[in-house]
Amino acid sequence: MKPTNYSILAIIAILLIAAPVFAYDEDTHFLMTYVMCRSVGFTDKEALLVAAVDQGMDDSDATNAHDGPKPRITEEWMWHALDKDGRMHASGVLARRDALFAEALHEKDPRNRLIRLGIFFHFQQDTWAHRHHEKDNHLSRDAYITFNTPAGHAAFGPQPDRPPYDPVAAFMCLEAGIGYAADILQHGLGRTPNVFFRNYVPDGGKVDETWKDKKQGKFFNQIDLSGLTASSARFYLASLIRAQIDAYPQSPSPNIIFLGKQTADKLDFEPARAALQSVCTRFKSSVGTIVIPSQTDKSAQGFTNMTTQDLLSLRVETRP
Repeated sequence: MKPTNYSILAIIAILLIAAPVFAYDEDTHFLMTYVMCRSVGFTDKEALLVAAVDQGMDDSDATNAHDGPKPRITEEWMWHALDKDGRMHASGVLARRDALFAEALHEKDPRNRLIRLGIFFHFQQDTWAHRHHEKDNHLSRDAYITFNTPAGHAAFGPQPDRPPYDPVAAFMCLEAGIGYAADILQHGLGRTPNVFFRNYVPDGGKVDETWKDKKQGKFFNQIDLSGLTASSARFYLASLIRAQIDAYPQSPSPNIIFLGKQTADKLDFEPARAALQSVCTRFKSSVGTIVIPSQTDKSAQGFTNMTTQDLLSLRVETRP
């Protein structure tokens, strides 16, 4: 029987109510953040703290964007780059991003500066995840269409948070992150960033139309490396995204929006870690020795029980 408009709307409504709001997964919020910070010049200890806070925004029940199927509206717009009921628009979301960066840049306490940087990076990365990737302006740096509170991208499931869905957005997110990390290192910590990224100008990328992997499909794509100088910083960053995407498993989606097409499943920690580690090792002469930490290392930092009140006052309880 052909579904009516009412039945389709009913199904979508059920999805909106039942599905939680997601955010870039651990492979971006923790692993990629660590690699990004270390590549620019942060120490292992500094990068681990920043990355643990970044992922801690999702690991902590009280700062997560949802409580089971129930959205946390305050946390959604404060920490996860969702438009506040459609009133902020991209300009308002980006203004909050810039305010969070300024707080990190001007923080006087060295440890709190790194904590604030982790908070900022989570938000900054979510500005790329929490946009309508299916719209023509999805790659605009400042004029994209936001997902809104309270539903977020629940109707799309977790796909907007997974790089195979929009590889170029993931790459542009990483490019921007490198710039922010270098800025904090130089102007916040008073140290010279890695010369490998000197004068780096974000220029975006493109989907690899010649990729012949069996995963390729309408909603599972890869970043293009062709035309990039193999020893360049841009090639390094694109290689990180490519390795990350290659590690993702996929299966037919049950979501009616994707009509049973192949989409990315959740990427487990160890395959993601191994994929990124291989690229770091290959570029050792340019970024130094990078040994990506384990989940145990992340948990030992103690940022899994944060609250919004903690973040607003930076009374974040952590293990020594």
